[in-house]
Amino acid sequence: MTSVDILIKNGRVIDCYNNVDEIKDVAISNGKIIDSAGVESAQQVIDAAGCIVTPGLIDFHAHFNAQGSEFAVQPEATFFPTGVTTAVDAGTCGVANYESFRAKIMFQRVRVKAFLHVNPVGISTLNYPESQDPRHYSEARMLTFMEKYSDQLIGLKVRHSKEIVGDLGVTPIRKTIEIAEKAGCPIACHSSNPPVPTKEFVKEFRPGDIFAHVFHGKGSTIIGEDGHVLPEVIEAQKNGIIFDAANGNSNFGFKTAIAALNDGFKPDIISTDIGLKTDYKLPRVFSLPFVMSKYLVLGMSIKDIIERVTTTPAGYLDMEKEIGSLTVGTCADVAIHRIIDKKRVFEDALNDTREGNQLFKTEMTIRDGVVVYRQIDFS
Repeated sequence: MTSVDILIKNGRVIDCYNNVDEIKDVAISNGKIIDSAGVESAQQVIDAAGCIVTPGLIDFHAHFNAQGSEFAVQPEATFFPTGVTTAVDAGTCGVANYESFRAKIMFQRVRVKAFLHVNPVGISTLNYPESQDPRHYSEARMLTFMEKYSDQLIGLKVRHSKEIVGDLGVTPIRKTIEIAEKAGCPIACHSSNPPVPTKEFVKEFRPGDIFAHVFHGKGSTIIGEDGHVLPEVIEAQKNGIIFDAANGNSNFGFKTAIAALNDGFKPDIISTDIGLKTDYKLPRVFSLPFVMSKYLVLGMSIKDIIERVTTTPAGYLDMEKEIGSLTVGTCADVAIHRIIDKKRVFEDALNDTREGNQLFKTEMTIRDGVVVYRQIDFS
């Protein structure tokens, strides 16, 4: 007779890594997913009937250097109640403040990865934009940090908007890529209202580099004058450029997203770009499940949505053997959601709205085999 710590029964398991979408049990013992066959008892039995059971969600673009940036959030309070067990800080810190961020974040139970901002102080305030002038970069220290803290740092972050780069054009992107080549890492590029046409600067990226805010609606977007996705963008995705939706308060436009999805162009990753202005605040971001619900309105399938918040980002982090799936032997990070019937208005950065009828609602979050969040009325 096999006994385990947690047995989740009767749920619809969606594990895109293993191409699973069926009603089945999930068993957890000693912080790992184990084979549920033959399991007869558990310390905790969770009845997930009517729910979707997934790997713990991964929010690939967020800002959570709380106490170090005036717009960042507290990780555990933001992520565990929404099914997120792994989060990537999208360059809130540069070399001047990354180490203090790292020291604080080590005590968080949320699994944390991060991009290092090319500006030494990162994004510490929203009162004015940080300098993207390469004269202010600390290249030698960036290279040292990327090597010394490779367990957490996964790439370099640069921002590419008219109001940020001024007349520098693509110079910050090119310099960031030059440094990234030496460090052997990708870059993540914030792009909205870019200073040069999208079809031009997207050619700068290398396979594995990230175009963040792919559905932004300000200035030159991924949609051409003919109303279709730019050929250069389609080619870039084919060549391995990663397109991250990274919703944010100011970086999502329904018109852009609808035109792209109508062309069959889907984001590689869905993330929040969450910060203090949007954390648990309607109607633009609120949480990762709320942003996922927006894609239900846009016509994406549940499985396609789940893939972009679990399997794909886990693969990008080169952690598919540990997270992003429910494979036997992997870390027991699990989220349980229910899709509820609820009318909700979703708004973009241009104040355009769409009304949806369904929402992802997180019922339970399990991190490393331990229940870290549970709705009071769940099972």
